[in-house]
Amino acid sequence: MAQQHYIKYLRDVKDQSISQIAEQLGVSWRTAKKYADCSDWNKAEPPLRGKFPIMEAYRVQVDTWLMEDQARPKKQRHTAKRIYDRLVTEFGFAGSDRTVRYYVAKRKSELQIEKSEPYIRLEHPGGEAQADFGTFQAIIGGQLVERKMLILSYPYSNAAFVFVTPKENTECFLEGLRQLFEMSGGVPNRIWFDNLSAAVVSVGTDGNRKLTDEFQRFALHYRFQPVFCNPAQGNEKGHVENKVGYARRNWCVPLPVANDLEQLQKIMNQQALEDLRRPHYAKEVLQQDLWEQEKIKLLELPIIPYEAFRLESVKANGYGEVLIDQKTVKIPSIRSHERVWVKYWWDKVDVLNDSYEVLITLPRGYMDESVPVDLQTLLQPLYSKPKALDYSSVLAFLLSQTKGFLQSVEGKSRKTRIGWIIRMLKTYQIEEIERCLTQEDQDDVSRLEHVLYRLRHPEIIPAPMKDSRTPSVFVGYQPDLTRYDQLQRTEVRK
Repeated sequence: MAQQHYIKYLRDVKDQSISQIAEQLGVSWRTAKKYADCSDWNKAEPPLRGKFPIMEAYRVQVDTWLMEDQARPKKQRHTAKRIYDRLVTEFGFAGSDRTVRYYVAKRKSELQIEKSEPYIRLEHPGGEAQADFGTFQAIIGGQLVERKMLILSYPYSNAAFVFVTPKENTECFLEGLRQLFEMSGGVPNRIWFDNLSAAVVSVGTDGNRKLTDEFQRFALHYRFQPVFCNPAQGNEKGHVENKVGYARRNWCVPLPVANDLEQLQKIMNQQALEDLRRPHYAKEVLQQDLWEQEKIKLLELPIIPYEAFRLESVKANGYGEVLIDQKTVKIPSIRSHERVWVKYWWDKVDVLNDSYEVLITLPRGYMDESVPVDLQTLLQPLYSKPKALDYSSVLAFLLSQTKGFLQSVEGKSRKTRIGWIIRMLKTYQIEEIERCLTQEDQDDVSRLEHVLYRLRHPEIIPAPMKDSRTPSVFVGYQPDLTRYDQLQRTEVRK
C-alpha cells in the first residue's frame, strides 16, 4: 500500500508523467498508470464464489442426494468426497474435487446439514486387530432394514473385513468373528474389543473382567489374546472406530440394495477387497502390499471351526407350543408339556427331541425385521423438484404400478402426481395406492381418490332374507297398480 501511496504522490504533487514514475520505481507502465490516475480507493468486495458453471448439469442429482440424506442416519450421509466419487463413476463428471467440495459445502449450509466430525489416526504393530460393531441401513427385498456390521480391522495395513448380521448378540458376534477370521485367512494374535455384553459379563472396580464362558471357549479355540478397552474409552481402538465410519460413508452410500442378506454380504465383501487397492493413508504404499506382509504374522486357522450356538431346555405348554425368542411357536409332533431342546444359531433355531433329532428348523425372529419407511418425508423434496425423481433412491421403496405412475409423465404432470401420492399417504397405505393404480386408468387423477375410497369401503349387498311366514301363493307376487285407477272419482261434465 505504501508504494501505491507514493505513486499517487509523485503524480499529484510532483506532477511526474506515467513513464517517469514507472522508470523511477521500476514498475510497469500499466501498474504506474493504474495507481497514478486512480480516483476510487474504496475497498473492493471479494469476488463472488458459487456460480459453479460446471456443476449446472449435476445440480439436480447432488441436491437430491443431499435432501435424501436428511432422512438418513447421520453417520450414513454423503460426504463431499463420496459425492465427487459418485459423479465421476456414475455420470462421467469432468470437474475437480475442489469444485464439488465448494458446492456441497454451500448446499449443506443452505440445507442446514451438519458437518462430519474429524477422526483420529492411530498406529499399531502388525498381526493385531480391532473389532467393533456399527449400525447401517440397507434395502433388502424392497424393504428398508437396519443391520449391524461387525468389522475386523488391521491397523498396520489398514485392511478390514466386514460381517453383516441382524443383531449384536453372542451367537451373531462369535459367528461373525469366525467368518472374519476365514476372510482374513488367519487369526490375529491380539484383538481389541469394547466391553460388549456378548463377551464381558462385568467389569470390576480393579479393572478385571469376568468373561462369558462362551467367549472364553471361543478365544481358546482360536488362540488369540483378547484385550478390552477401559470403560467409556472407545478411542483406545480408534482404528476400527474410524473404519466403521469409513465403511458407512463409502460402502453404504447410497443405501446398498440386495435381494437377501447373503447378497448384501457379497456386496460388502467386494467393497472390502476393492478398498485394499488404494494407497495407505500415511505409508504411501498399496494397502494390498502391506496386507500381504501382515498376513504372514497371523495364526493358522484351526482344522475344526467353532460352532457358536446356545442350547436351552424348554417345556411345551398344553397346546404343544414352546417359547422361542420371546414368541410362542406351535411345534408339530410334540405332546403337551413335553420337554424339547431349542438350539439357537445366529440366523436360525433348531428344535430337537430328547435324542437330539431335529424336529423343525425356524429362522430367528429378527431375520425379517424391517424399518418403517416414511414415504411422505422422502417424496416431499421431490414435489418441488420432480425431475430429481429419476435419480432418487425413493424408487427402491415404490411398487411397480406406483413407480410407473410417477415416471411415465414429466414436468407439471409429475409434480401433480407426486403431490397426490403425498396427500393420499396421509390416509392410505402404499399397498392400497398400488392396488388402485393396478385396477384403474391412471390418467384421471381426480377420479383415483374416489376409487381408493371405494376399495377401502366396498359396497355391501345384504343376502336375501329367509321368510317362512308369508304364504307361498304370495311369494314373489307383483301387484297390478292399474287396478287402483278404479278408486278415482269419475266426473261427467255436461
